[in-house]
Amino acid sequence: MHSDSQPRSRGLSPERCKQQVASAGKDKIREMLLIQLEELEMLTSMFPNSGELTVTDQSVIADINQFVECKSSTVPLHLEYIINLNLDDLKLELCANLPSFYPETEPSVFVRSDQLNRTHQTRLNSDVKDYVASLERGEICICSIVIWLQENAANYHQKIASPKKENLKESRESFSRLWIYSHHIYNKTKRKEILEQALDRNLSGFCLPGKPGIICVEGPSSGCSEWWQTIRNMTWQRIMCKKVEEEVIGSWQDLDSHRKFGKFQEVSFVNENATSKDQGKHMNMGDFYRYLQEHDCGEVFKDYFGIDGRSGDA
Repeated sequence: MHSDSQPRSRGLSPERCKQQVASAGKDKIREMLLIQLEELEMLTSMFPNSGELTVTDQSVIADINQFVECKSSTVPLHLEYIINLNLDDLKLELCANLPSFYPETEPSVFVRSDQLNRTHQTRLNSDVKDYVASLERGEICICSIVIWLQENAANYHQKIASPKKENLKESRESFSRLWIYSHHIYNKTKRKEILEQALDRNLSGFCLPGKPGIICVEGPSSGCSEWWQTIRNMTWQRIMCKKVEEEVIGSWQDLDSHRKFGKFQEVSFVNENATSKDQGKHMNMGDFYRYLQEHDCGEVFKDYFGIDGRSGDA
């Protein structure tokens, strides 16, 4: 029999375990962020001229340095930058957003160019995504992506004659409205791309950033399909199409009469009850429902959240 005075094994309390896990996680992030800074320094030496490499938010670098040097315990925002590539007669923008655990996790990268048509730009980004997925995790890879683009991007650059306007007018088209749900939308590059891709395709609707992120796009079915393929190919924690509305229209002249939104724009419904830290991250549900009602689509609220909406004035 064991004596009552025999020492008992001492386990860590659940709270202490959480603290150790959090501490270990931050140590790992510091290690990853230091690698990110070293990679950025290398890329800066490769692209030293003004405008070749642009950090989206310089304050993030200062925050990363503070965190790496243990002068701050707040995990910084993601490092994000744009590399402008001039490849013979093709100009590309490589947009890179680095998660906290990169290079052990994949970077979020997107390539755009005014010289690529929509189909080729979508295919290029799909192939870049496949290439990134094939690389070994734990190794920096932005330079490898640059080299891949230098070797392969020209294959996507072909001059295609624009279809004649009279043919467009004669063709029958279907009208679509897509309702998109994302776990969150914060990234400025993604938000810009969501807007520009919609405007380029004559789509209307809205993007509501935050957590969750809500998007509606409407317009020609072909344009909606191209937009969705382009946006879906970007790196997301979770994104899905919750609902699709479609109808056949007689001609292009009838297009605008089917729209519920006059243009595509980013909207915001601030939750006044949120803390100053969280404001802008979580929407005011009542105001969002009222916005949907004003555009004759209040029923979609239940498709997203499973409950009937209530106006902010209710």
